[in-house]
Amino acid sequence: MKVTRNIPEQLIIENRPWVISVALIAGGLLFLGIGLSIFLSGEMWGLFFMAASLIPFGLLFAFARRTQVLFLKTDGTLVFRRRSLIGSSSITHQLDEVSKAIVETSHSSNGGPTHRVALVFNSGQSAGTHPLTLAYDNLGNHHETAHEINAWLAQARGQGPDTGKLDSTGPTA
Repeated sequence: MKVTRNIPEQLIIENRPWVISVALIAGGLLFLGIGLSIFLSGEMWGLFFMAASLIPFGLLFAFARRTQVLFLKTDGTLVFRRRSLIGSSSITHQLDEVSKAIVETSHSSNGGPTHRVALVFNSGQSAGTHPLTLAYDNLGNHHETAHEINAWLAQARGQGPDTGKLDSTGPTA
C-alpha cells in the first residue's frame, strides 16, 4: 500500500501488485518458451510445457488485483475500488463510520511476519475490521501507511495533527 495523494480534502491509497504480475508473466513466458523449444526439436512432450504455461497466466487473472482507497472529506465518504483483469468493484462507506486504521500481522511457520493495513468501523452497517488488501505481504511500510490514515482522519475531524496519533497496532493472526 502506498499513499499517492495526501491533501486536506483527499487521501488516496493504492496497491498495485506489479511484482506478482511481472513474476507470473515471466513464469508463463518461460514455460511457453521452453515448451516451444522442445516441441520444435521434435519432442511431443513440449506440448506439456506449453500447456503448463497457462497456469501462471490463469493465476494472473486471479491474483493481479489493483486496490484504490479514497478518503473524500468534501463528500464525507470512503470509497474502496478494486480492479482485476476479470472486472472491477466499488464500495462506498460514510467517512464518519471509520474509527481508525490498524496493521494486521500474520505469522507463518516457515517465514517472517507479513502485514496488511485494515480499517476499523465502529458503527454503521459495515461495523468491524476491513482490510484494504485481501493478502498479507512484507513489502512497504504498513505502519507508516496506517499512521498517515489516522493522521488524515484526525485532521478531517478537526482534531489536529497531535491528537491524530492513534494506535495503529492491530491483531495478529
